[in-house]
Amino acid sequence: MFKRQYWLLGLIVLAASCSQGPDPKQRSLEFLAQWFNQAASGAREDSLCHGLGLLKHPQFSCVEMLEFAARGDQGSRVVTGFSTDDCMQDVCGQFYQVSFSGADTAGNELNENIILKEDEGTLRVYLYRSNLMFSNMPTEESEEEDKDPEQIAYDALTAQFPELYEYTPCYGVRPSSSNLRGELFAIEDADVKAINALAQDCGEKFCFALVGQKIATLCPNK
Repeated sequence: MFKRQYWLLGLIVLAASCSQGPDPKQRSLEFLAQWFNQAASGAREDSLCHGLGLLKHPQFSCVEMLEFAARGDQGSRVVTGFSTDDCMQDVCGQFYQVSFSGADTAGNELNENIILKEDEGTLRVYLYRSNLMFSNMPTEESEEEDKDPEQIAYDALTAQFPELYEYTPCYGVRPSSSNLRGELFAIEDADVKAINALAQDCGEKFCFALVGQKIATLCPNK
């Protein structure tokens, strides 16, 4: 009698798990495998990127994101991080963030960070960034001179660690003992896992500031 009850209970649990379908990570990776294949095969349609993502982050067009994604060696990509978010800066909804390490087709080191947004069950690439994108950006000296030092430091930080692009510079916020979180660090010494932990504790106001030649992580109004 007891064996039959346990067998029925196990069947119910199995049926419930099967009815839930693929988990978010599996769905995200399956979607991205298709997206990377489309990029590699020459697809360059704006419909392959999320319109709101392009509006909020206009630094690169959808065509440019696809072109840089196409440079990746498909067989070398390794998942280094996955997370879910309800909000990304000032946009709320269901977001999935996936990080990859690998190489490009020329054998250079490649680090990629992709943010997906789900709308009514449909996934779209909200943002794609890689270290290649920033190292290949043409910059004029005059443009750099016009930039705020914090913006220059932020650009250098996200060029080396694309997965930190979801956070912003601390526009108009002065670093102080009350809003400083964690230790100051040099750009090349950024600890992505530690920064993500600080950001999760802080919430939407988390940002990067420049103190001397080092980066500070701030949590205003916490």
